[in-house]
Amino acid sequence: MHNMSPQRFKAKGQELGIEPMLLENASKAIQQIANVDTRLFPLLTLKHLSVVTGLPYGFLRNVVARKTVRYRHFYMKKKMPGRRNVRMISIPEDRLLSCQKWITQNILKFGPVHPSSFAYHPESNPVFAARVHSNTQWLIKVDVRDFFHAVSEHKVYKVFRSLGYSKILSLELARLCTMPAERRTKGKDPNAKYPSTAIQYYNTPTVGILPQGAPTSPMLSNLVMREVDEHLAKLAANSGMRFTRYADDIVFSCTDERDRKSLNLVKRNILSILSKNGFRPNLRKTVMRGPGDRKIVLGVLVDSSQPKLTREYKDLIRLHLHYLTHPDFGPAKHADARKTSIARIYHHVFGTICWARAVEPKFGSAALVRFNLIDWPPIVKPTYYSIRTE
Repeated sequence: MHNMSPQRFKAKGQELGIEPMLLENASKAIQQIANVDTRLFPLLTLKHLSVVTGLPYGFLRNVVARKTVRYRHFYMKKKMPGRRNVRMISIPEDRLLSCQKWITQNILKFGPVHPSSFAYHPESNPVFAARVHSNTQWLIKVDVRDFFHAVSEHKVYKVFRSLGYSKILSLELARLCTMPAERRTKGKDPNAKYPSTAIQYYNTPTVGILPQGAPTSPMLSNLVMREVDEHLAKLAANSGMRFTRYADDIVFSCTDERDRKSLNLVKRNILSILSKNGFRPNLRKTVMRGPGDRKIVLGVLVDSSQPKLTREYKDLIRLHLHYLTHPDFGPAKHADARKTSIARIYHHVFGTICWARAVEPKFGSAALVRFNLIDWPPIVKPTYYSIRTE
């Protein structure tokens, strides 16, 4: 069905004796989706989604109508507290999780992402984002407050509409990918042409938001931000600056010397673009760095021609390897001293070394050689882990 053309679909339907008008409407819907991208799954209705996912239609319809809460919430302490000290993580129940995974794999991963976005898509890489800002003289960093929760189901609805899906199906997909907001909304988004009132069962007093923890949320946030990215990229081009966005981290930089007044104007324009599009900048994390200041993008130093690890990051790896390889300590005692398990220590240190290899291959590879010589007890290692030392 995935690659079926409208003509072939219509021919098959005629063989099965399906009503001509129904076939004609379905063929037009398939063509509309294919006109956007032939890789997009030609999904037609919520019932069609029930069939392809194997999930009960009644279950999907109740999720769309917000009849029950389908998420488990827990809270993680933020490294740098803002308006709140914790971040809410929302995990969908198993059936909804499988539905969201299907939507991600068959629809969202084919959505067009802005070239300046470096997160949440297969070709993305944070090192690439940092490399854009090499040899920086001036650096502006802006963080978006409550990034996922700032994305409403109205914005998500527009994403699915832009991919060619019908109005009512776009509403249903938007509801399947969002959760009810914590507070009732004061009014409807004046820019959202939203068909919920067409089906009484779907009317709700709240507007959904992207749950941080759902598989659909990262890619949807990218697609929602595409228009914002275009405005920011235009601002960067007009200002003679470079621009990247990695999730909610927005970075502008330049290699030439400028006065602080002109950079403040650029910063104000960035904040204005975000505010006009419904996003609130986190002013506590908004910084500007000039000549002589330390400049870090995504944890990487960008003062020179190539991104580099910070001294603190390298020292942390050296510290771990010292205790892990020391005959008087080793994995067990090191894990006990840090009040964690050996498996957690293994995965944590391995992850830090992998990042080091990506940024500074020579240092990271040398660290990996020492890591692989450690006498680790039996540990379950994910198949995607690479322990090559070349």
